[in-house]
Amino acid sequence: MLNALILVAVLVAASLLVSRINARHEARGPVEPVTPEQRVAVAWDAYGADDDLATMQARVDPLLEDLDVEALASRNAVVSLAVMCVRAERFEVLPALARRARSLDGGCGETAALGVLAEACAGDPQRARELFAESQGAMAGCTSCGSKGPGRYLMQEVAVMLDAMDHAQA
Repeated sequence: MLNALILVAVLVAASLLVSRINARHEARGPVEPVTPEQRVAVAWDAYGADDDLATMQARVDPLLEDLDVEALASRNAVVSLAVMCVRAERFEVLPALARRARSLDGGCGETAALGVLAEACAGDPQRARELFAESQGAMAGCTSCGSKGPGRYLMQEVAVMLDAMDHAQA
């Protein structure tokens, strides 16, 4: 019986300690993302493919207000931001994102696709078609990263944009 009482006392003390630690942690509040990649990752995690335009703009616009595209150090962050910008109809950012992607990994299929998308959204369908033809080799060789995550969505956006260009010319 004494062992049971000691065990209960230890469990209560441990529970109180854990509660105090949790209370301190919660009092600090949420940790704000610090790096540009972390900020894009937080926005990407909240991203939903079925979000409406207003929801996407509410997520992307604050991010673009003070984010320096040149500060993005990973191609994945650039591609994620590009997909969100397309869905939020913030096409004006795409040329800067395409340039940044080229500086990070010029031979990548996602980089090539982003260049096509930037030209198409900038209103130059002829240049977009030229880039698309030139980029087919890079895109075909990019099966590992382009088939999942942001790359997959980027490739879908390129297909949608090229299809829209075809219908506009018809």
